Amino acid sequence: MPEVVDGGVDDGTGRLTFRIIVRLAWRTLPYLKHAWRDIARLLLIALALLIVAAPISLLVYDLGYNRMLLGKALTTFEAGLLGLDPAEFVEVDSLALAARQALRVRLMVFVLGSAAVIAPIVIAVLVYWVRVQQRVNQFLRVQMVQQVQAMSMRYHSGAQIGDSIYRAYQDSAQVTALMSMLVRPLWPLTWMTVALLAFLAFDPRTALALVAMYLAGFAMSFVFGRRLRVSFRRAREANSALTSQIQETMAAIKVVKAFGTEPIEQRRFERSSDQAFEAAYRARMQLAIFGLSSFMLSSLPGMAAAAYMAVWAARGDALGTGAMAFSGFAVWNLGAYSYALDRAMSGSRNGNLLFKLWGELQNAAVGMDRAFVQVDLDPEVKEDKAARPLAGIEHAITFHGVSFGYDRSRPVLHGVELRAEAGKITALCGPTGSGKSTLVSLLLRLFDPDQGRIEIDGVDIRTFSLQSLRDGVAIALQENLLFGTTIGENIRYARPSASDAEVREAARIACALEFIEALPLGFDTPLGERGSKLSTGQRQRLSIARAIIKDAPILVLDEPTASLDAETELRVLENLSAWAKGRAVLLITHRLSTIRRADQIVYLREGAVVESGAPKELMVLPGGAYRRFVELERDAAQAGMSAV
Repeated sequence: MPEVVDGGVDDGTGRLTFRIIVRLAWRTLPYLKHAWRDIARLLLIALALLIVAAPISLLVYDLGYNRMLLGKALTTFEAGLLGLDPAEFVEVDSLALAARQALRVRLMVFVLGSAAVIAPIVIAVLVYWVRVQQRVNQFLRVQMVQQVQAMSMRYHSGAQIGDSIYRAYQDSAQVTALMSMLVRPLWPLTWMTVALLAFLAFDPRTALALVAMYLAGFAMSFVFGRRLRVSFRRAREANSALTSQIQETMAAIKVVKAFGTEPIEQRRFERSSDQAFEAAYRARMQLAIFGLSSFMLSSLPGMAAAAYMAVWAARGDALGTGAMAFSGFAVWNLGAYSYALDRAMSGSRNGNLLFKLWGELQNAAVGMDRAFVQVDLDPEVKEDKAARPLAGIEHAITFHGVSFGYDRSRPVLHGVELRAEAGKITALCGPTGSGKSTLVSLLLRLFDPDQGRIEIDGVDIRTFSLQSLRDGVAIALQENLLFGTTIGENIRYARPSASDAEVREAARIACALEFIEALPLGFDTPLGERGSKLSTGQRQRLSIARAIIKDAPILVLDEPTASLDAETELRVLENLSAWAKGRAVLLITHRLSTIRRADQIVYLREGAVVESGAPKELMVLPGGAYRRFVELERDAAQAGMSAV
């Protein structure tokens, strides 16, 4: 099955519908499996807090407005709760001034005491919730990076590194937003329901304003939703492209400086940055317009309800229902009005919060859509369920009719037949672009052949586990990629458990020991980015040492001495020849001095093997490709000597 390189459920035209948003939220649920107990605990605590807070707030309003300010007598329950004498606070027509002052003190103590108990719980719940969200985000981010690493090089040859970084770093973070969308709406929805029930209890007429606001707000949210999704997707794509450009420029900083193109790169960056800014600005402006519209829509009905309730309270009208009489509210008095007003404002605030969450959901859904594209990547190179470990090599590596193309419509290898025997050095040579490095990539299963098979001791390499296959191959790459750690850690990269003595021996074989020991910190010398503190030849020798220390049965050397002088090259090749006895060695090179060390030469041209055999055998072939190659190299060398 071909790999999925890009895609998603929305192509930027707004097709990320509400149904698909629900599906994305549903897909988020498996990532909560490690945290569902924590989420359940948080919900139970939040529900308990709501159950406790609602009657307390109702009680405080009654005590503050009706009892303390207006002087009405307390109920027996209220007096008992505050520890007040019923004779002075219950069994009276109205409260005396001294009693109201005493009530004020007790009420303040009660409010502060309740806050002292509830506030730490609320803070702890919020901190706990943040931790749960970050754990889920971490789980998704790890899975995304793992999936990208599992992809074959065919995928990576067409993918942008910056885009993968942006998806893993930014888009994955939206899982916490989607988690919030599953939990955060519960709070405003609950309080909106409480507000609606309160209005129904006080007077059903006031509930109509809230219902109208809710319905109008939901309709507006769906209208704005599509525009927001399109804008947020374009903003994320623009920022992803900007990240890719920054990564590419930083990776090629030597080339940029060598050609003096800093102003050109700066202008390119500024253009991309402006595009990203404009896309983000448009998205945020639309979100701001939506937020302002929802605020106005949610505020006006509450203000209208407050005005009507003020008139009813001033007239002392009876409540629309008797449902609140148990709390001491039988008419529209100051306490009833204040409580209902707060509920009206609470309904408006929570309605506005719900609309705001809907706007944020559009951004989160776009981000998660992009993140799931990466999670859903289908690796081309897959490990068989019955895969077995590669124990080593006794006989040979063979390529049987191998054909391959990075783009399947344009093959770069055509029916390659090749045999590399254990205990011998097989040199792969030929013109640039003839497929030499591609053969090694296929051996490592960085790709799989489009046709044919590769065998080790007669066993198809696809039957081996990927880890054991790659553990069985040590490779010194032509690019000499190093990391910004120490020299010793770079050599140990393929085998972190290697001892200091083994690291030193690998450096000796690669002829790197002398220059390493000349450094002030020796093997503990930190390297710059990509080993920039070393010369090209020094980096190449460290790359060879890193391949040697792996101690694998198969050794691949891709232009191992291209940056070495003749004397160092000779020493390195002699050391490698002695060390590699009993191993299968594949040597990719253009240098005659290196090729002559091989036991067998395989000459490729345009993705096909045109000649193979021992160097002496190929040199006697009339008009042979290898012979022609040697003669051209000799002529070029002689011409160079004559010029000197």
